[in-house]
Amino acid sequence: MLLHQLEIFTQVAEKNSFSKAAQSLFLSQSTVSTHISNLEHYFGQKLFDRLGKEIVLTPFGEKLYPWAREILNVKDRALWEMKGWTTKIDGHLHIAASSVPAKYAIPPLLAKFLGEYKGIQFVLDQSGSEIVAEKLLNGDVEIGVLGKQYHEDQLTFIPFLQEKLVLITPSNICLNNHISITELVDYPFIFRKSDSGTQANVVQMLHTSGITLSDLQVAGYCDNLEALKESVREGIGISIISGIAALDYVKSRQINAYELAELTKKRMFYFAHHKKRTLSPWAETFIHFCLESAGLVSNQYASLPD
Repeated sequence: MLLHQLEIFTQVAEKNSFSKAAQSLFLSQSTVSTHISNLEHYFGQKLFDRLGKEIVLTPFGEKLYPWAREILNVKDRALWEMKGWTTKIDGHLHIAASSVPAKYAIPPLLAKFLGEYKGIQFVLDQSGSEIVAEKLLNGDVEIGVLGKQYHEDQLTFIPFLQEKLVLITPSNICLNNHISITELVDYPFIFRKSDSGTQANVVQMLHTSGITLSDLQVAGYCDNLEALKESVREGIGISIISGIAALDYVKSRQINAYELAELTKKRMFYFAHHKKRTLSPWAETFIHFCLESAGLVSNQYASLPD
């Protein structure tokens, strides 16, 4: 029995999929299947039952899983503690982040982290906040970064980065700062899709103001921030988006940004992980690294309207 066979076994168990496990480990699916077969031969027991397209642990596999996870955790921590002596770092950092942190916050921090901890491979998935939470629940990723808390009974949330939402308009529309949403009902709006944490905050703000989406002139929806900003720049409508995401277009005077009277409070982005999953030492270190460096990201949008 080899340690990498146990790692493959735990990945298949957590993802309920040979193909997803292969992708996360940068291996072929046939290689994963071969290692699982070898491990089953070693124990003389089946580890997984194949029920159609679904993969489930056998009773023996369920018994083995916590021991395999504990053995791998000890191995990871031992190597991490010895890295100063051996310079050996070997790990996979799998992050799922919502649009704003995935595009504007995590990449510069990840670059600094990987420069210090060479040998770590990473995967950065971009999804809506709700989908990020689902990926954490399903074991598809180890850590997430999102702008709204979902499934708080199963996920741990760590405050990471504060920002504010702003109203953006085409450059030829000039409004007063701290304008009320009630003064904008005659303007066409462009919104993000419903799985976006930003959109969830906007809907909550509208509800608090006694307004629903049906009260507004909704011109359309975009599934990514760049398409939304371009649509606003072209004059299709106005929108409410992340201040961090708006900054580049505001600085280049392609759009205008204003603070809404109903959105004076800042919102929080969170690191998140499954409560029942022990984080790898490099995942823990990355979270601490980002928490200590969050001010570098916050300073980028200090020039937005107050």
